[in-house]
Amino acid sequence: MLLRRYRRLFAPLTALFLLAPLLVGFAEPDTATTSADEARTLAAAPALPRGWRDLPAALRQTDAYLRDHFGMRRLLIHANALIVRLLLRSGNDTVLMGRNDWFFLLGGDTMLAQSAGLLVHAELVEPTADVIATMQRVLAARGVPLLVAAPPNSATIYPEEVPKWARYHGAPTEYDLLYAALSARGVSAVDLRPVLQTEKLHGQVFMKHDTHWSPRGAVAGFNAMVEAAGLPGWTYASADALTPPITVTGGDLARLLGIGADVTEQFQWLRIPPSTARLVDNDPYLPNVVKRDAPGPTILVIGDSFTRWWFKDLIATRTGQVVWMHHQRCGFDWKWIDDLHPDQVWFMTTERLMLCAPGARPVGLDKAAAALTSAAR
Repeated sequence: MLLRRYRRLFAPLTALFLLAPLLVGFAEPDTATTSADEARTLAAAPALPRGWRDLPAALRQTDAYLRDHFGMRRLLIHANALIVRLLLRSGNDTVLMGRNDWFFLLGGDTMLAQSAGLLVHAELVEPTADVIATMQRVLAARGVPLLVAAPPNSATIYPEEVPKWARYHGAPTEYDLLYAALSARGVSAVDLRPVLQTEKLHGQVFMKHDTHWSPRGAVAGFNAMVEAAGLPGWTYASADALTPPITVTGGDLARLLGIGADVTEQFQWLRIPPSTARLVDNDPYLPNVVKRDAPGPTILVIGDSFTRWWFKDLIATRTGQVVWMHHQRCGFDWKWIDDLHPDQVWFMTTERLMLCAPGARPVGLDKAAAALTSAAR
């Protein structure tokens, strides 16, 4: 009886619920170009078609624009993410939700399959090893040692937290193949996998909701590098470098799920204050230079986000100058090595991006190698 009494209200209430986003959109148009919650760029307004041939593309652009720009979108997207991700424990095309609240990168570069040895770009292994061997030869002629290391994927270090299909089953991985190819060319590389496997017995070496290693993982990787580099006194004791466990919110994987503000985890933060870097041409991919009034060699790190922040700070407190620049999948410009005159070069590309892009070589490297060969004749 009660439901029958109010059934006349169902239709107008349902219509109001469905029309609310449209009405809010008219009252307060959405002009955002990016979504911080989803960590992506929103679709741009469609261009007017110039003719019938442009109509299909214009319709697709219009559909994408309307899906990204409607009233109450952020509220509705967030509510959907909370229900689907946190309650139902369902990821999306980009992020897999593993065991014990661990998130793993799934889409794009298929990190999980790479760690499991299910995806191997064998055709890129030898060219990558050739590039690194050439770098070592040119640098050695200048008396500059090259250290090579690849920070591994989180799934490589925490396979027990991923589904069974994504666990390592014994097949050679890209990591295995590249290190074997480097060894065959006389290039020594620091294998950070056993280092982090051992360190995780003492604390969390990766962030649960992020693709990157934790400060503890960065310290362990740094200690392994300075030992290989022959820099006595540079290592850090965990007790000195790390704070007691603190609670942090979010992470890049959580943002990709739309729940960046809704998840927390505990790990030990870095005690060392962040360094202040000078950017070349305000380009984050070009050299970031940290110079201190202190003695010590100039360390050039060619890497990615694993080494740009905490890792760079660890180096900066130990020497007079540290320079970080992005590897650009082996497409960086060799001129910076000529200009910066580093005492050591650390080539550290994370496992996910450890192989050179097809056909990529550092700009100017072959010229430097040819000059070296000509001088030797």
